[in-house]
Amino acid sequence: MKIHTSPAADAEQAIPQSLLSSRLMTTGILTAGLALLTVVLALTGFDYWQTRQSMLQDSRVEAAIVADNLSAAVMFHDTRAANETLSALKAAPMVLGAGIYDADGVLFAHYVREPDPNFPTTLRLAGMEHVAERAGMRVLEMARPVEVAGTVWGTLYIRKSMAAVYTRLTVRFVSALLIALAVMALATAMVLRSRAAVRNAENRLHALAHTDAVTGTGNRHAFNERLAAEILRASNLGSRLALIYIDLDNFKTLNDTFGHAAGDGLLRQVAVRLRSAVRAGDSISRLGGDEFAVILRLDMNDETLTRYGQRIVDIFQSTYTEVGQQVSVTCSAGIATFPDDASDRDSLVSNADTAMYRAKEMGKNRCVRFDASMNQALARRQTVEHALRWELEHGSGLALHYQALYRATDRALVGAEALLRWTHPELGSISPLEVVSVAEDCGLIIPLGYWVLRTACRDAAQWQAQGPLRVAVNISARQLGDPQFLERVMDILREEGLAAHQLEIELTETVLMENMEAGAHTLHRLSQLGIHLAIDDFGTGYSSLAYLRQLPMSRLKIDRSFVKDLPAQEHSRTIVTAIVALAHGLGLQVTAEGVETPQQAQYLVQQGCDVLQGYVFARPLPAPQFVALRAG
Repeated sequence: MKIHTSPAADAEQAIPQSLLSSRLMTTGILTAGLALLTVVLALTGFDYWQTRQSMLQDSRVEAAIVADNLSAAVMFHDTRAANETLSALKAAPMVLGAGIYDADGVLFAHYVREPDPNFPTTLRLAGMEHVAERAGMRVLEMARPVEVAGTVWGTLYIRKSMAAVYTRLTVRFVSALLIALAVMALATAMVLRSRAAVRNAENRLHALAHTDAVTGTGNRHAFNERLAAEILRASNLGSRLALIYIDLDNFKTLNDTFGHAAGDGLLRQVAVRLRSAVRAGDSISRLGGDEFAVILRLDMNDETLTRYGQRIVDIFQSTYTEVGQQVSVTCSAGIATFPDDASDRDSLVSNADTAMYRAKEMGKNRCVRFDASMNQALARRQTVEHALRWELEHGSGLALHYQALYRATDRALVGAEALLRWTHPELGSISPLEVVSVAEDCGLIIPLGYWVLRTACRDAAQWQAQGPLRVAVNISARQLGDPQFLERVMDILREEGLAAHQLEIELTETVLMENMEAGAHTLHRLSQLGIHLAIDDFGTGYSSLAYLRQLPMSRLKIDRSFVKDLPAQEHSRTIVTAIVALAHGLGLQVTAEGVETPQQAQYLVQQGCDVLQGYVFARPLPAPQFVALRAG
């Protein structure tokens, strides 16, 4: 029987299968190309917006600095000094010109990169009488008042070119476009590969999915699979399994100090050392950030397991070399076993993690075995957290005690540091360290910090009737990073009736390093308001002197760990002498805390310390007793 087909069907059968595949591939590539082009354009647009915002922010800071430097010249109408100061802007290639206008808006000093006969001779001609900044497509213009003691003596006008922004955007756009084209070429090549090549690629992707890209160890996915398999094996064989949870101490600070590239290099060195310390059959995984885990089949007794964990901690004792720097990094480790400490995977991980945190609470740089009592500690933290939440909303158990600050030369009372105290009706007296630790973990540190700040300002405002007295309040990293921090501080000062110069905000070196970029603007604004800024516990962190020189700090506080061994301990004497010289060289005052003996006080006075604080003078007192101390 003869079968007849339609012409359309014959045409479809005549189209080669390879041509259909080619058309599908071409369509897919074109679709991917359009998607990549859209992404490149979107990223370029976002990059332009971000670069423009960054330029505006930098320009505001630059204008503020130049205006401050010109204040004396404007006030005394010193044209020569003003021209010299403005000529320094030639080091900023984006600045086309700048001018200083007196209080009447008349130009009396200016700088231009290229001769410009049309440079505005009055602020009105510049069009900036009532405008702080004007950002066009080609030029950015900014006007900044020059103030001295609250009086406006003139206006700084800066004109900057946007050409560098467009040049950078062009380079980035072309680079991104070239990368997109390269990706397209690579995608085309991958599509044309044989099935065997695709299979190899899939195998490689599977391996990458189980491997940490930075250290080459297993990642969290590989860890979960391996731990589940080992628990199943141990259950079937009736054997034991151990999990060692490892967390690097202070890694975030080091990462922020030396950069993420250096941090990744350090993590790779850590992985190498871990491989040298574990057995061939043990599994190492990086769980993320600075956390590692070691899974081992437990064919050893508990004493040997403890030595095994301590051996892992000990390999961190020698320093690391990264980006030309000698870096010291320790670790805290926690050990939990199956089935002794946990009956399933989640419980095993949780208990090992709990033991690791206990190691950190005990001072870090150690390995701790899990114990059931640690769950009691966890339960206490949860109880303290619940009580703290209720306290911040309804309670009255939180209080501040104040430790007096004395001028070193004549022992005159000059201020007080606010210290948190909490007595709970059921839990009793809870240490400030525990309160802060719990608040940091559960996200209550910001409302707690504002409670402390408001209470201290309210108490200090009442003291001022007896004469001016400064109150010092410690600020946490999260509080400094709060976008509303500056506004909240200003509101509290206004509402409680305390002058800004009567408040001193203390920040540790770690807080400064964690918030350096984002917090610098906030610190400058606080300083401009008149608030004093101090670095607490100086010498115990990792601060950069280059950053320290740029921040508007007014005081360094020598940590009590350097004071306690004075004057007998030579190293402490050397450190204290160096800190005092460094601070005074930077124009900063020095406060020594933890002064407990007359000999310590006498030595610190001889070294030039400006303010002393410690039990030898006064212990922390509730506000009424502190007022009585002052009156006496």
